Amino acid sequence: MFKDLRAGTKFLILCGVCLVLTSVATYALLVEKQIAINFARSELVGSKYLALLRPIFVAVLKTETNAQLADPNNALASESVASLSRADTETAGILHIEDPVKALAATLRDLNANTTAGIPTGEAYLAALKNLRELAARIGDDSKLTLDPVLDTYHVGNIVVTRLPTALEELGNAQLLTRTPQAANDPVDRKARLIALDTLLRANIEGVTNELRAAQRGNPDGRLRQLVDPAIASFATRANAYLDALRTFIDSGADNARPDASYAGAVNGGLGAWDIAQKQLDQLLLERIDDLNRQRLISLIVIGALGMLGLLVALLTYRDMIVPIKRLAELANTIRETKNYGLRFNYESRDEIGRLAGAFNEMLGELSVAREREIMSQAEIARVSRLTTMGAMVASIAHEIRQPLAAVVANSHAGTRWLTREEPNLGEVRAALESIGENGHRANEVITSISAMFKKNPERRMPVDMNEVVNNVLNLSRGELRSRKITLHTKLAPDLPRVSADSVQLTEVLLNLVMNAVEAMSTTAEKLRVLAIASRLEAEGVTITVEDSGAGIDAKSAEQIFEAFFTTKSTGMGMGLAICRSIIAAHDGRLWASPGHSCGAIFHIVLPVGAKTDSVRQL
Repeated sequence: MFKDLRAGTKFLILCGVCLVLTSVATYALLVEKQIAINFARSELVGSKYLALLRPIFVAVLKTETNAQLADPNNALASESVASLSRADTETAGILHIEDPVKALAATLRDLNANTTAGIPTGEAYLAALKNLRELAARIGDDSKLTLDPVLDTYHVGNIVVTRLPTALEELGNAQLLTRTPQAANDPVDRKARLIALDTLLRANIEGVTNELRAAQRGNPDGRLRQLVDPAIASFATRANAYLDALRTFIDSGADNARPDASYAGAVNGGLGAWDIAQKQLDQLLLERIDDLNRQRLISLIVIGALGMLGLLVALLTYRDMIVPIKRLAELANTIRETKNYGLRFNYESRDEIGRLAGAFNEMLGELSVAREREIMSQAEIARVSRLTTMGAMVASIAHEIRQPLAAVVANSHAGTRWLTREEPNLGEVRAALESIGENGHRANEVITSISAMFKKNPERRMPVDMNEVVNNVLNLSRGELRSRKITLHTKLAPDLPRVSADSVQLTEVLLNLVMNAVEAMSTTAEKLRVLAIASRLEAEGVTITVEDSGAGIDAKSAEQIFEAFFTTKSTGMGMGLAICRSIIAAHDGRLWASPGHSCGAIFHIVLPVGAKTDSVRQL
């Protein structure tokens, strides 16, 4: 099925498939970039709400110290809790932290109530720190901060989401050890808990340092090393100093003052490192979004440029391959229908189509020569046949008329002799004259029968396709038209009904009209020489028109030119159109002439449709 399609249709299908594939690839690329951008934007949302936890950490941690703790952003814990409670709605489904926020708010209320009432706050304090750490992890999971595929942002995000909130929780747990022991075995328990917290906190700080080193490997500009590394190092130093001070405090049996100052320094160092790390995380995410947008724009530009180049190549291919093939196919169909081997395929190129065009034109040239030879042979055969027929006809006429003429001569001589006698024999003279009259009638009958032979076709009429007759006439006159540089226009109606006629006689009529048109355009400029032949079906029957662009005819002479011996040519005998009209009239048709539309003349032939087929007509 596909191989039967036109070349142009196949080319359009190929272009359509390429367009669809390019569109799908472009769409996939854009979707991929958009997914990455949305991923980074989701991480930014999570980072924004992680920053709201720091004021709450400050509010919880300072309940166990008299030293000053400060959030770098100076935000209030109540405002942070209110903002977190609206996170599910404001983030359009990115975060789902309503339940953890409610639990945290309830814990904070208990902690504030116990603090206000002077009730020990240990359990509420620990629960609040735990809720803060879990809420930070939940925000990191929902916003995909812990799933980041990029090396630097993954490790920095892990520091912001997990490591530093856990370190602050561990510092808060350690600060509980500074409370006055309530039981005899509390000092032992405090030392054991200190060892455990010391190990966890130092391991966590080491983990933060390792995460930062890993992040720096994916950060070639060294910004993390310059900005975050000092803050983490400062926090590690302060946290270690606090742990040493706390160990000294517990070992001294609470004789020394509580290490509130070093505790505040460690907490403030952790909050500061968290703030700086989070800002760098935001900066990295924004830069990644900008880079993805830039890559998407560059990809669209490249795809657009390649698409325009592909379109240009497609247009050039259509112009230089499909169009010539279509022209060649149309020319081949025209030659097949008209048998005009004088046409040529005008296309010059060094590609395969150019070589095909050259070979096609050479083949047409050989066919044209062969056709002209065939036409010349047919014309010669027709001329010999006409001469032979004319000779036979002349012999027949001579044979048929010789006898009555000889009898007329003999009778006239006999009558003369009878009259020259001394006594004229009037009876014999009368008999001779009667014989002369009879032989005159006999000669007239012979001439009448010969005239009837020219007026009536003795052969059987057959259904004739007038378009086929027109094409036969054009094939016979093609060489004459080409030699005189006459442009031929045909407009033959398809599916014309056949007419009952003698195709030979109709061919002679049309050939006579065509040759008259050719001679009429001999004085016309070559570029204006046009012969137009048309066929159509009208109410009266099948109509054939022959129009030329010659000098035309006078309206007064439109009927006179069909009279015998009337001619407008210096060498004409004035018999051609008269015989043509007689032949058409014998077919119950009409032949007349009219002036052309702009110049020249139009000859009209109308032949009836559906006339009965004649049997053999005898003279």
